[in-house]
Amino acid sequence: MPADRLMEGTSPPRHALVEAAARALVDPVFVLDREGRYLEAFGGTDREAYDSPDYLVGRTLHELMAPARAAQLLGTVHRVLDSRRPVVCEFRLSAADFAGNTNDGPKGEQWFEARIAPLAGKPGGWPDCVVWAVINISRRKRFEAELERLASRDELTGLLNRRAFLASLEAAMRQSRAVAAPLALAILDLDHFKTVNDRFGHLVGDALLRHLSARFVHAAGGAVLGRLGGEEFGLLFTGTDVATASARLQAMQALCAEEPFRLGETTVPMGFSAGVVAMGADDQQPSDLLRRADQWLYAAKHAGRGHVAHPQGMAASLGPAAAPTFNAGG
Repeated sequence: MPADRLMEGTSPPRHALVEAAARALVDPVFVLDREGRYLEAFGGTDREAYDSPDYLVGRTLHELMAPARAAQLLGTVHRVLDSRRPVVCEFRLSAADFAGNTNDGPKGEQWFEARIAPLAGKPGGWPDCVVWAVINISRRKRFEAELERLASRDELTGLLNRRAFLASLEAAMRQSRAVAAPLALAILDLDHFKTVNDRFGHLVGDALLRHLSARFVHAAGGAVLGRLGGEEFGLLFTGTDVATASARLQAMQALCAEEPFRLGETTVPMGFSAGVVAMGADDQQPSDLLRRADQWLYAAKHAGRGHVAHPQGMAASLGPAAAPTFNAGG
């Protein structure tokens, strides 16, 4: 028997084959009318990416979701139907966002990409409706977020790197000008860090930088903290004047003195010098603030190290100003 006669005699009707194929799709496809009612749900068989969708059929977005979220998605349906043009969008949802969810899919919030188009050639008597095809893009979003984190973080300390810190400073300067709020910038430099590297090697120096970075984060009181390079760090104090920022820096110096770095039986003392300035009317770029803070850092080191220097005065450090001595036995 010819192949075409065999197919003609054994194949199911075309519409049944199309429906079976749609229901087997890994990613889901929904049909929604202008009221946001789910008329059909096909596919979505991948339980690692989707919950079972059948419970949606017959229910509206407002019956399933919080009013604000339902209104947002329904607005997209109306935009597609009114324009007769497809729309591509991204959104986040979790099983908890849907009443009656089967909860047999992924846990936690998921990222989705949706492609929504008006349904053409619909059966007679069907209302105006859209086809809403969904792809779970959570894995891609997590990968992109990790790339962004790696691009903005210092590999050694986990703090913001110089590029990301300067971007934060620029944004904070714009916000400070917009709301007339104070902003202070500090640059600190570890005292006698070269001595540690020379005596113990760069691996120990790296461990010390990680140790101090963790202490700085703990004591910085919410300041934005970044590693500018080598043993130099930047701190951005939003909504804070110079006096308060200086007090925070002294608290960080006290913490360094109270919790020294220990290398086996050897205690490695470490302090820092810092220069801190407030943003003024003449500061238009991050480089303007950085230059002035660096000048006050130089003043702090010139005064004997272990100081916090700013335009209103000089505060002595609680840490060691002289070259460190390494005490064996703690």
